[in-house]
Amino acid sequence: MKTNWKLIATHLLFWMLYVVIWSIRDMAYAPTFWDTVDANVIGALLYGSGVYINLYVFVPKLLLKGKRLLYGLVMIVWLLFMAYLGSQTFVFLYRNVSPSTSEFFGSAGGLASTAVEFMVVYALATSLYFINEWYIKERRLRELESQNLKAELDMLKGQINPHFLFNALNSVHVLIRTNPELASNTLEKFSDLLSHQLYEVEKDKITLEQEVQNLDNFIQLQKLRHQDHVQVNWDYSGVLSDKPIAPMLFLNFVENAFKHGESDLEAPVQIDISIEVNESTLTFNCVNSAKKKADDKEKSGLGIDNIKRRLNLVYPNRHTLEIDFKDNLYRVQLALNLNED
Repeated sequence: MKTNWKLIATHLLFWMLYVVIWSIRDMAYAPTFWDTVDANVIGALLYGSGVYINLYVFVPKLLLKGKRLLYGLVMIVWLLFMAYLGSQTFVFLYRNVSPSTSEFFGSAGGLASTAVEFMVVYALATSLYFINEWYIKERRLRELESQNLKAELDMLKGQINPHFLFNALNSVHVLIRTNPELASNTLEKFSDLLSHQLYEVEKDKITLEQEVQNLDNFIQLQKLRHQDHVQVNWDYSGVLSDKPIAPMLFLNFVENAFKHGESDLEAPVQIDISIEVNESTLTFNCVNSAKKKADDKEKSGLGIDNIKRRLNLVYPNRHTLEIDFKDNLYRVQLALNLNED
């Protein structure tokens, strides 16, 4: 993961300002400004640890999971603990610098003062944290809305194209005379496929079961088109129901695999496609034989780039995508963390 130096610098600036402002304030309790700096640097480390434990442990584990009452109780205990730890730390630090200040922090008033100080720092840091999170989510939402519109147009143009429609309908036309029952089943799959690509693509999330069914319809139609020229192994396993997923993440990869069946006419093409779901982890694999590695623009146009961009927006830090060509095999492996927490 790329280090966010800008965020780190912002946090460092926040704590530097804390040390300077509190050191100026504490000059009333010490002979010089520099006599207060050491104590406030240690105070920043102490309060900083309390703030970050709250932001990265208590907030995501309790508050963001809807456990508000438990979070409130934990914060009361945490506040009392930090106030006591802070007051005792300042008793020790000011013992030789200002005995009267050290005695003050050992009293009930000092404990209350430390508690208020921590609450001020905690409230300010937490507010800035949620403002930053809101800004990031708003920016991602705007970008995602724009990208979804582009993705919808790209997929409608790229998947429902005249060439695919002509071949699929022609195959059905032949089957009507030779195998009416199969023709009827094929038309049903074709109808479901068009319905999915026209309507489901507009949604942010659909069920994994719907996405797999759409992929199955597409594969069956492609097998019918290519017949003996393409050998397909297609399998899926795991629990598919009640698992939301962004639509049309796999279709581009599968379509590209079948494109080899059109380009390498002199040799049969082997395609292996699988989806495995293990609790909240999904692994998609697509492997096809190929004589040479196709140029990215020649092979997929904007399709793969669009999928990569959508993955970064919808599944940030929750996916891995590996694409490579080796030993005349073109491999795609996509792993998704379906857990939205």
